[in-house]
Amino acid sequence: MKIHTVIASSLLILSAMTSAQTQYYEYPRSESLPEDDSSVFPRDPALLTHQDLHMSGERFFTAWTSRTNERERIKADLYLLGVLDTTEGKAWCGYNRLKAISIHEVVYSYFTAQPAARLQHERATTLILEAMTQNGKCNKRK
Repeated sequence: MKIHTVIASSLLILSAMTSAQTQYYEYPRSESLPEDDSSVFPRDPALLTHQDLHMSGERFFTAWTSRTNERERIKADLYLLGVLDTTEGKAWCGYNRLKAISIHEVVYSYFTAQPAARLQHERATTLILEAMTQNGKCNKRK
């Protein structure tokens, strides 16, 4: 009887092991769009890329407020978040004082109040920092 139990158990375990399959999940691969592909030459110079150093206020604001190209808005929004995260607590108070929607209002209002010539010649980072330091100051309590 004991031998029958051992054999039956062995067969059950063996059949369970052979039927079990290990599956690995693969994340879907995203293809770059033609307008984002950096290997495409000539590329549309109006689009933001990882090469946009010293971006002008005009270039940032045009991408950030684009009504037709969501990808450009996202790229500009990520640029804004990078500037904000880098300067939080140093140049302006921080997210504990201003919510994200308020920050967007502050930056948008500041950019629309600037003359076009200033947006063309001034760096976007400088303008964003000015907007935040004027409207996001910390009130130091004594």
